[in-house]
Amino acid sequence: MSKVLVLSQATLEISTDYLCKWMRYFKMPYVRLNGEDLFELESLSELPQNEEVGIAWYRRRIHAFPGLQYELKEAHFENKRTLGDFFNAEFRTLFNYILEKIAPQKWVNDPAMSMRLNKLFVLQLAEDKGLAIPKTEVLTTKKAVADFISQYPQAIIKPLSEVIFLEDSKDMHYNMLSKLLDAKGLKYVPERFFPSLIQEAVAKKMEIRVFYLYGKFYAMAIYSQNNKNTKNDFRNYDHKRPNRTVPYQLPITISTKLEALMQALGFNTGSIDLILTPQGEYVFLEINPEGQFGMVSHPCNYYLEREMALTFKHKISNEA
Repeated sequence: MSKVLVLSQATLEISTDYLCKWMRYFKMPYVRLNGEDLFELESLSELPQNEEVGIAWYRRRIHAFPGLQYELKEAHFENKRTLGDFFNAEFRTLFNYILEKIAPQKWVNDPAMSMRLNKLFVLQLAEDKGLAIPKTEVLTTKKAVADFISQYPQAIIKPLSEVIFLEDSKDMHYNMLSKLLDAKGLKYVPERFFPSLIQEAVAKKMEIRVFYLYGKFYAMAIYSQNNKNTKNDFRNYDHKRPNRTVPYQLPITISTKLEALMQALGFNTGSIDLILTPQGEYVFLEINPEGQFGMVSHPCNYYLEREMALTFKHKISNEA
């Protein structure tokens, strides 16, 4: 029987840890290669070979580079940043070599699409598949924002790519989550700014997080509207008063459109974010092929890590 290859990271990967435990329980042959492992590589022959891999899952690349010290003869901020960019590029080249050497049909998700996934393109494709999406624009001027808000009194500002988290020298943490903007906030908007994503703020009855696994949908309703901290973005967690989360059954009409979207992107797994409006309309927000699914698995008793292990076992058994 061929092996399951899991590309992940060494820390902060509880779902991957559970998946590996289930694969051991089912006596499945697998190899877990963390990005951090590449810093101990002695030769390319140590990397997984295409012929021994039956199915490959690209979960994560790396959490953080090991604390290797590289010092310049003369400390200079710009040079240090350039050197950091160089090391990142070197690591990506080595990591991407693994993606290239495994046959395309063996990947759970198309890794090339996962890495170049474009939020704007996915929204357009979702609309083409019949899903409702928020009115979306990319703007660069205060006047354009004012015009947008005149049509949609409340707007959401979010990154075009992915959110990041910042930390300063005093160990203060700052997040870059979705933010609400209305006419009152226009005074804080500069006359010109970096191209930024703006969407109409869709009224919510609830948010729905969906995990997709080879044609099956596992959905969870999130009652984020009942808490002012999570009203605009449920990722702004309130640990003292957590959102109520329950299993949810998607209508067949919505799951059919979502499946068409996932197939068009070449994804067999991924997390999907939806909004259910007070009028009962389902609005598509985004897809994350690497999205967390433990937050859906455990509260809803879906045991998704077990389901994924069984799915992989079925795939490599049939392949053998």
